[in-house]
Amino acid sequence: MADPKLASLLAFVSPSDIVTPESSHYQEQSKTWAVQANKHPLAVVSPRTVEALSGMIAYANTTDLDIGIRCTGIGNATSKDVLISLSAFKAFSFDPDTETITFGAGHCWGEIDAKLEETAPGYAAVSARCTYVGVGGSILHGGQSWLSSEYGLACDPQNLLDVQVIKVDGSILWASEEPDLLWALRGGGGGFGVAIAFKMRVYKYPSSIFCGQIIYPPAALKDVARETAAFASRCDDVKMALHLYCLDMTAGTYAGREANPGLAIFAYDANGPEHGRSGAGFKWALDIPGAVDLTKTLNFRGVNQQFDASKAPFGKINTWAAGVTVPSVDEGLILRAWNWYLSLLEADLRLVMGTYVLMEVMQKAVYQSVGFPSLVSAWPHTANQHNLQLGTGVIPGSPESDALAHKALAEAPFEIRPGHTGADYFPNFLEDFVDPTKVFGANWSKLVEIKKKYDRNNKLGGPFIEE
Repeated sequence: MADPKLASLLAFVSPSDIVTPESSHYQEQSKTWAVQANKHPLAVVSPRTVEALSGMIAYANTTDLDIGIRCTGIGNATSKDVLISLSAFKAFSFDPDTETITFGAGHCWGEIDAKLEETAPGYAAVSARCTYVGVGGSILHGGQSWLSSEYGLACDPQNLLDVQVIKVDGSILWASEEPDLLWALRGGGGGFGVAIAFKMRVYKYPSSIFCGQIIYPPAALKDVARETAAFASRCDDVKMALHLYCLDMTAGTYAGREANPGLAIFAYDANGPEHGRSGAGFKWALDIPGAVDLTKTLNFRGVNQQFDASKAPFGKINTWAAGVTVPSVDEGLILRAWNWYLSLLEADLRLVMGTYVLMEVMQKAVYQSVGFPSLVSAWPHTANQHNLQLGTGVIPGSPESDALAHKALAEAPFEIRPGHTGADYFPNFLEDFVDPTKVFGANWSKLVEIKKKYDRNNKLGGPFIEE
């Protein structure tokens, strides 16, 4: 290779563990969720041992090479020079005495669900609600789960017990040996060290869960908005949750199919099918005129497989996303969100494949299980209860559409929810229009100091750099 520093870095692994742009595997192993985020690395490497990985990290820190750390690519991990894949780190163990699992950072959550089902049937982890999401990025940036309404976020200290880390000098430790490091990893992202393994608590959990889509025609919007708001106001059952979203997310353009106007509720009730269909459950949703009942009874792993169609845009569109936390869900909020969605598509139909509204109705423990502001995690959490996920996107090729998508998403939270502040974002999506000093609030200064201690040269990226 022309660059001796690059050649020296790649020498830590065998040639068979290196993928270059000429390889047929390059696109799959280097793609980012958002096309515009991809820096097209010169090489993707997959070290097979901790020793090789630690050597690469230590050497890279002495150079000006740009590196990135990738699990599945959902979080847009990329680099200009070398993208380091953690795909080989797939160790897994369950300890029945402590009810904990320890697992490598190369897993996606679907693999963890499957291994847990095999080795510890009847248990569930605070895992992502899609199987294709990588464990590392989701845990370190918060980690919302169907279990979160009862047990909090994946990053919360009652769930994330420890993280094995390679520091930028190549040393390896469990973060609990240096409490500030573990604190920073609980919601602060991966910019303090390379996380290679996690230790998490798991919970005994029902295996008969009422769940699935209830689809509605566009004309039912007002009825759905009214009844969803009423449910959000009255429900305090930690075994229940609800997603309200544009139907294109799972059955239309976002899933790579023909446009499918309409809206849907995804009902979740771990109390079981009888409760799910009752007046205490989701009978109200099934009784709305025009409802099409696609619900079923599944175990926890099966529930998480239901949103796998939403992986279709991965690496195909320019896209931006925001998780907007809101204190309550009322009819007006839902109607404003849908008006924003429909108005944006009317302004530019090119945005139909990548634009969505997803209203997540949850319980207070999701964001408040450790109090607010939280002193035990990097993200201080929020007094808000629910998450309004918004996304915009477009097939690459139109700078005008890109500009509209970006501008619309930046303005949407303020348009949809009067009273929105710059702090009201979940930390998994921090686009350039989000001010991280507000998102991390009272914990910002401490995070900057910890970043200086562990990654002064910002080799691992992240927002905690003083300008």
